[in-house]
Amino acid sequence: MVVPHDNESVRSFQVSAKGVRAAVSVVLALAVALSTFSVGFFVKQGQQVRARSLQRENQLLAAEVDEMRAQMEELNKSLETLAEKDEKYRVIAGLPEVPEDVRLAGVGGPEGAKSTALASMNPAVGGKVDAAASDLNTLLRRAAMLRTSMDEATAALRRNRERLASLPSIAPSNGHLTSLFSNARHHPVLRITRPHKGIDIAARTGEPILAPATGVVRFSGNKANGYGNMVEIDHGYGHVTRYAHASRLMVRAGARVKRGDVIALVGSTGLTSGPHLHYEVEVNGRQVDPLNFIIGDAIPE
Repeated sequence: MVVPHDNESVRSFQVSAKGVRAAVSVVLALAVALSTFSVGFFVKQGQQVRARSLQRENQLLAAEVDEMRAQMEELNKSLETLAEKDEKYRVIAGLPEVPEDVRLAGVGGPEGAKSTALASMNPAVGGKVDAAASDLNTLLRRAAMLRTSMDEATAALRRNRERLASLPSIAPSNGHLTSLFSNARHHPVLRITRPHKGIDIAARTGEPILAPATGVVRFSGNKANGYGNMVEIDHGYGHVTRYAHASRLMVRAGARVKRGDVIALVGSTGLTSGPHLHYEVEVNGRQVDPLNFIIGDAIPE
């Protein structure tokens, strides 16, 4: 019934239960359809936004991977330069050449695990990531190999440098060579023939006596058996040198000396006929000819 506010007559309408149900059903159907359309519209819009975002992310990822590979190429060039230097160091150190297959560190061998998930979603970007990962693994293997090789060469060079610094390679004093190393020499004072296990360098009293190599003074004092004032140096690697008949000793036992240091002054102490230096070299307990160790002239001017 419709009851107006003015004096108009009341109007009445009759609606059957079936009609009400039909009207309600239509309204509900329209509401459901509208809701479904709205949800689908917003879901589709969200998917499009997400797709555009993922596409942008993939583009950025691909650009970053390309930049990374360019940087790895520069790193590979640096490793090539280091490899060339390493070869030179190994030659200088006397080490064997590293085989080519070892130096390449497995280049072209089995690759690491592939990014299958990314590759399935985006084959182009996934392929770039796989290639970058493979290049990075190769660079890491080469860098580790070079580090090991250069450490080996550096250690060998250090040992060689220490060994060369300890080799008695210069004449210990200026003067004239008056007596050679011999198994049978006529002694100028004793007038008998006996071994002469060193060389004699005639020089004025006070002429400096130099250490021919790096070492530690093992003895500094007066020695019997005609040596007089004597210095004995242990150079390591089995090398020992002795300097006899000094007028003055400039070092004490335990002192560390290097090549060219003044260790004593020429004199004529002990069993000698005049001022000179008696110089001996011992290798692994056996006395050898000192001239075999002196580089260049026997007695430098």
